[in-house]
Amino acid sequence: MKISVGDSVTAEATRRSLLLASAAAAGTVVAATAVRPRPVVKTGMTAEPKVLTAGARYSDQLPDVACVTQSGRVVRLVSDLIRDRITLVSFMYTQCNGICPATSGLFHKLRAPLAAEFGDRVCLVSVTLDPLTDTPQRLRQYARNFQAESELSPPQGLASWTFLTGGAEVVESIRRGFGYVDPDPVRDQDRSQHAALFTFGNDSTNRWCTFPAGLPFEQALAGVIRVCGSSSRQRYGRLPVPEA
Repeated sequence: MKISVGDSVTAEATRRSLLLASAAAAGTVVAATAVRPRPVVKTGMTAEPKVLTAGARYSDQLPDVACVTQSGRVVRLVSDLIRDRITLVSFMYTQCNGICPATSGLFHKLRAPLAAEFGDRVCLVSVTLDPLTDTPQRLRQYARNFQAESELSPPQGLASWTFLTGGAEVVESIRRGFGYVDPDPVRDQDRSQHAALFTFGNDSTNRWCTFPAGLPFEQALAGVIRVCGSSSRQRYGRLPVPEA
């Protein structure tokens, strides 16, 4: 799969994501509404923009749909995995040979340092873009490669990692809820062109951001801690020097 500026988001949205990733890694504090592509949610069969009222959380615009995990449990996206937690979200599918393995590899590397930093408040979530193929059993087999066979009992010292599947409309509502939409309908429906991005945030503080999945690990980790952290050390501590 080719990764390009237009992968499932507009060129402008991706450009802003790259700039904001650098800003977050440099210590710039950004509001939740400034770091996301304009989100849409599904109402019936039609995707419509949802406007948040003053004091609302970013998660209020996400669909609280019922999904199935790699363990076969039914969970709700917002109520069980996002509300009052620190959550990292990516989109993938098990037959992907492009960016998916690299993004999953990044998530796996983030598990230990994020668990050390935030304890059981942090949750990683990967949503399949191919729900017809990616049954809970298939997701469990894929997750086994990353020591994430069960979201309920992660290995000691590693953050919980939940893989989600469900009906096609459920998965589509999640993708659109996070704003991972291309204006070209043909390209938008081509899962091999999906965004090489991941979204993360702290629901309690309502701070959210999107990073390119190809960022160097140390910069990705530092940015996640700064956006999601609440202590002065987490939000304003010295960051690693970017690689030359």
